[in-house]
Amino acid sequence: MHKVRWLIAFCAAFGCLAGAAQSSQDAAPPYRVECEPDAGACRADLAIYIGWRVFQTQCASCHAADARGSSYAPDLTERLRGMEQRAFFAALDRGYLGQRSTMPPRGRDPNVAPYYEELWAFLAARRDGRLPAGRVEPLAIEGRGAP
Repeated sequence: MHKVRWLIAFCAAFGCLAGAAQSSQDAAPPYRVECEPDAGACRADLAIYIGWRVFQTQCASCHAADARGSSYAPDLTERLRGMEQRAFFAALDRGYLGQRSTMPPRGRDPNVAPYYEELWAFLAARRDGRLPAGRVEPLAIEGRGAP
C-alpha cells in the first residue's frame, strides 16, 4: 500500500494524473495510453492503471468491466460526455438514487474515496476512445520498470 501511495505522489508531482482541462478537441489528452495490436493489454500511466484497478473491484459489477453499463447501471462512457470532473466527484460523493438503480455514496468508502482522480482518468480515457475495453497494465516510469 505504501508503494502505491508513493507512486501516486510521484505521479502527481510530475504531472501524470489527469485533471488538466483540454483547450480543444485536438489537444493532447492529459493522460498517456499505449495500445499495440494483439498485445492483449494496453499500457497506461499510473493514474489510469490505478483507476482501472479500482473500477474493476468497486464499479464493474454494476457498470460492466468496460464501463459500458448494464440493464441497471448507465454506460459511463456516455454519461461522462460533457460532464466536468467536479460534477463526477459530486456524483460519487452523493451517490445516485434513480428509478431503476441505486448507487450508494462513495465519499466515505476507503476503497473508492482516495481514488476519485484515478477513476476520472480511467473513465476519461474510455470516454475519449483512447483506451479500448480490456486489461490495462502500467507504463514503466522513466528510469524504472513498471511498478
